[in-house]
Amino acid sequence: MTGDDSASAAAANTAPPPRRLRLSAILLDLAEDAEPAADGSDPSRPRRSPRSNVTVGEILERTTHSGYGFLIAFLALASIPFPGVSFPFGLAIGFGGAQMLAGRDRPWLPKRILNHAISMRSIAWLGQRVVKWTRGLEKLVKPRLMALAHRPFLSLLGAGLVIQGVGLALPIPIPGSNWIFIVPILIYAVGLLEGDGVLLLLGHALTSGEIVLGALYWRGIVAALERAFAWIGSLL
Repeated sequence: MTGDDSASAAAANTAPPPRRLRLSAILLDLAEDAEPAADGSDPSRPRRSPRSNVTVGEILERTTHSGYGFLIAFLALASIPFPGVSFPFGLAIGFGGAQMLAGRDRPWLPKRILNHAISMRSIAWLGQRVVKWTRGLEKLVKPRLMALAHRPFLSLLGAGLVIQGVGLALPIPIPGSNWIFIVPILIYAVGLLEGDGVLLLLGHALTSGEIVLGALYWRGIVAALERAFAWIGSLL
């Protein structure tokens, strides 16, 4: 091996790991709790006991530093593999957006949502899927137009999340319709976590488009709302 080859190999070995979006990194870190430490693993890492599930409250307690960004992303992602939970999680996202509108610095959720248990297998599934879905975005997403992630523009973001959360909660009888709202919510969340104002502008553009479509199909939305209220009434 020549000197140049040796230098190249050394540089490759010392190259920093590829950058991951904060959303992916947080989910993958949470997923590690599902796996016991193997023999011969890095002794500097604490040995964790495997867990079968974790509550939403425990997840938010561990990720409190990420604020609203991770909260809204996680709630949107959690509604994907679990049929029937898009309604409460959609309302929780809308509630978080309302808190942003009200100027609250840290998110708060009702105890019923906080006590909702999610399997660690599902957490691992979400982490792996998010890495795949966001592959390639790492080079595009970056801090820019960061003022859009702070007040007074944060109130506009809160209003957008209220709209998207309510839309996610609606029982629209169309397969895959949840993605109409999940995608903008995730765009908002990644933009907030990464301080990328361009992504936030894209989220606002999608929300504006949905408002136009909502005005055109208002009767169908009213019918969906009536079914939602009837479902709530049956639980009372």
